[in-house]
Formats: sequence, structure tokens, C-alpha cells
Amino acid sequence: MSSTRHITTSFTYHRPETLDETLSLLKEQIRTQVLAGGTDLLIQMRTGEKTPESVVEILHVEELKQIEYKNGIKIGAAVQLYRLEDDARLAEEYPALHDAVKSIAGVQIRNMATLAGNLCNASPIADSATPLMVYDAHIEICWLDEKNNICSQHVPIEEFFTGPGVTVLSQGQLLTAVHIPEPTPNSGSSFIKVCRVALDLAKISCAACLERDGSTIQSVRIAVGGAAPTPVRVRSVEDELSGKGFSVEEVEKASQTVVSSISPITDVRSTEDFRKDVASVIVRDAVLHAWENSGGEAAI
Repeated sequence: MSSTRHITTSFTYHRPETLDETLSLLKEQIRTQVLAGGTDLLIQMRTGEKTPESVVEILHVEELKQIEYKNGIKIGAAVQLYRLEDDARLAEEYPALHDAVKSIAGVQIRNMATLAGNLCNASPIADSATPLMVYDAHIEICWLDEKNNICSQHVPIEEFFTGPGVTVLSQGQLLTAVHIPEPTPNSGSSFIKVCRVALDLAKISCAACLERDGSTIQSVRIAVGGAAPTPVRVRSVEDELSGKGFSVEEVEKASQTVVSSISPITDVRSTEDFRKDVASVIVRDAVLHAWENSGGEAAI
């Protein structure tokens, strides 16, 4: 077993300064890992879980360091979490994502870690994944074609994760940005996380985003993390609530159907039964908080 203090394998280290140079390295190199904050990758390399032949650091790529507000928000792959935590506009327009970012580990980690890295690690309990799902976010992926032209595509966040630790990214491809649409009028969102102690990874989490039309829930999107091989939308509850008049009783009743949308496991953090029991509670509370954040009457 490798040392947990030192990286004992050899690798080539690259620090490109442009997107084109970055993609060229990813296209040419074999067994390459992208390094942003390194808060997950360096641990995986120390334990021997990952043994890349080359590492490409992207923190000095200017194109990937930008936060842009235009028809929504675009967050570059090299944007570190502390910048999102300090962004007042993000807190106002995307409170579920802002709350999720603030819940990730401690200050030292957030000073280094990136949103893109949190997604690419593809943990079923990635805190940022569920808010992005309820915001209908898209992942921007870039690569070089045979003529070394930059190609790109946008993938819905729900299609980005294919299994625990696995995404749709293939050799030579890079997650370059996360795109989130503008919030609609009279919309609200929320994020709830249950964990053993502060700074810990979630046992289970939930995000909700709804649009309110007077006293009616016009539409609602709900996602749960830590209760399936990937973060999942909870469409059973969404279908029960969308287009219905709001009441705490209706939200409580609809939240009970979440069990049909999840398949939690027992692991070192929690049990299958606990996650099933808690799922309906955090779904209910997330929807009620989202209702309040949309301008609806206080429900909790």
C-alpha cells in the first residue's frame, strides 16, 4: 500500500497557460489526470488509487478562471470554491448552489477546490451536483479534433454522471465550464445536507427549485444525493406537486413518494434504512424552504 503522506509514483507535470495548450496535452498524453485544486486527486495519488503518467494543472489557464453573468452564469473549470462563496450575486440568485458550496469541507479546502473538480470526482454525494441538477445546468466539454481545432458540446448535468466516480468525459476531453440558466421570476431554491459532523461528507442531501404562481407550485425540480449510484432527480415528488396549490400537508404527502426514486446503500457513513427514512424529511424541508425563498408564506 502506498504512503498516505507522499506520492511514491513518478509522473510528468504540465502547467499550460492557454486552453489550446491544455487540450493539446490531454490529446497527446496517455493516462493523464487533470489537476485543479487537487483536494481529491492528490489524496488518490498518495493512496495509489490513481497513478497517472502525467498531470496537467489548469489553474493558470485564463479562459478557465472566469465567472461570467450573461443569460445566467458561466463558471469556469478553474474557479475555486471560495470565489463562489464570496459572490453576493450567486448567493442572491442561486442560493441552493451557494449554500452547497459553503457546506463543502472547511475553509482551507474551499480555498483550493473547484466546482469542476467536485463534479469530475463524480461522487454520489457531491454537494454541488444536486443544486446544479435543479437549476437545469449544462456542462461544457471541450477537446481537439484531428485537425487540432477546438470542439465543444454541452451536456445536461443529469447526463454527466454515469456511475460512482465515472462521468461521460473520455480521453482528451476537458470539462471547461458549468452553465446555469437565469432564475425565473417568483422562483426559489434551497439545499439541505445531513452529515455526521460539521465539515464531513454528506450522508444524504437534497436540493429543490420551484416556480410559484400565486399560491400554486407552478413547477418544481428536486434532486437527492447519496441515495443512488449517482445524484438523481426525484420525479415522483415533482409530479405530485407541480401545478398544485401549495400546502404543507400536500408537500408532506408528496415527499413520502421519494423512496420510489432512490436506491441507497449501507456504507461507513450511514445505513440504507436511515437514508430512506431521512430522504422524505429533507425533501419536504427543501421544498418548503424553496417555497419561502420564492416569496411564498413561511411554512417552517
